[in-house]
Formats: sequence, structure tokens, C-alpha cells
Amino acid sequence: MSETSGTTHRILSVLRLLAETAGTLSVKDVSQSLALPMSTSHRMLDMLMEAGFVEKDTARRRYGIGMEYFRIANLVAQNPVVAATLQPALDELTRRTGESSVLSIYLPADRAMTFVAKSDSPDSLRFEIPLFGQTSLVWGATGLAILAFLPKAAQDAVFEQAAPSPVSGKVLSRKEFDARIAKVARDGIAVSESEKLSDSVGIAAPLRGGPDRVIGSVGLTIPRYRYDRTKAALYAELLGRAATGIAGRGTLLRAAP
Repeated sequence: MSETSGTTHRILSVLRLLAETAGTLSVKDVSQSLALPMSTSHRMLDMLMEAGFVEKDTARRRYGIGMEYFRIANLVAQNPVVAATLQPALDELTRRTGESSVLSIYLPADRAMTFVAKSDSPDSLRFEIPLFGQTSLVWGATGLAILAFLPKAAQDAVFEQAAPSPVSGKVLSRKEFDARIAKVARDGIAVSESEKLSDSVGIAAPLRGGPDRVIGSVGLTIPRYRYDRTKAALYAELLGRAATGIAGRGTLLRAAP
């Protein structure tokens, strides 16, 4: 990695850490979270502060999100692609199924995914899905729908950093890991039960950016007591249509890494 690309990677890591932290950070917090020297962490924060992406509480020696970072984040959130393409597709999926739908995007640098849009079920008994946090590809249908269509080298990297299920604590053997992704690749759809959320069923289809490129997934999250297995084929068909429609119209997604 060149010095320039290394600096860029560290700057982006600091920005991500700030976005995912509730509150402010000290130089020590950044250093420990990102395994960076204190001097490097201080320099990264100073660079971001000069650009307006970070603000400093001088009295407490802590750093938080700056107004320029906040401005750009809001511009992205209001991007017309989300308003005109992504959200209506999810709203229609939820209208047809009565269940919460989500759109996830693959984060190749971290071998992870993030939820970027959702449409909540009208039923009061539903799962609340937080947006924009990093989530593992190993557990849950939305992650599996991405993982199964990644190159083998990427799948290997995901397995090496795989954590136990957040619900059951189960750890997958390599044989189990391979069998899971082989089934999804064969079926073209991923189904999971209580892997990422207790008492839930997840169903997801891959979101493709081309014939050999997966960029995310579209999924449904359903309370297990409400899941009707006789509708599995209908759910799969609707998810496939939604994924195709989003990929076909979403210029933002076609540009995703």
C-alpha cells in the first residue's frame, strides 16, 4: 500500500468511526479502535478538523462530527435515486407482502454489509432494522444472499473473520459455511431463521451490478410466528423482481464498488 493510499484508508476509517459512534471521541479512543499510533490519530483528526469534517471540544479534548460532514451526509441521504427508485421499490414490496423489507449494500473493503434503506411493516409487531451500521455477511439471509455470489477469495476472507451467531453463539465449520453458500447459489435465494434476530425469518435475493458482480441484497424480515411457508415461492418471486428493478434503475447502485 502506498503512503497516499494508506493515508486515505486511515482518514476514511476515522470518518467511519465517528459516524458509528454515539457521542464524541478522544485521540486515545481513535488510536485504540483503529490500532493507530496516538500521533497518527491526532494528525488524522487535525486534517479532518481543518476540512470541517470534525469539530473539537477544546475543553474536553474530544472530537465529534463537523458541520461539513453533516452537510454532505444529508445530501447523500436526500439523493434523488433513493427517493425515486430505492424507496418506492421497497414500499411496494412491503405493500405486497405486509412485511418489513430492507436493502443492503456490500462493503468490499470490510467484507461486510450495511442496510441503506427499508420499508417497515404496517403491523405493530415487527423488527426495527437500524440503517448504516456494519453487519456480518455470515449470518442472516441478507448477508448470505451477497456472500454466496462473491468470488471465492472474498468468501475465504469472510470465513477467516467470521464471528459466532449473535443469537445462538454458534460457530460455523468450514464445511457448514461452504454448504450454506452453495445452497443459496443453487437456489438463487437465501432463507434464514433466528440467525441475526431472535424469532425471525429472513428471506433475501442478491442485488447484481452485472452478470458476475453482486453489490447487495433485497430482503424481507418476518416474525417467525407470522411466517407462512406456503408463501415462500411468492416471496422469492417478489424479491427477485424488486432486486432486478432496483439494479436496473438505480444509477447510484450501479456505481457502487
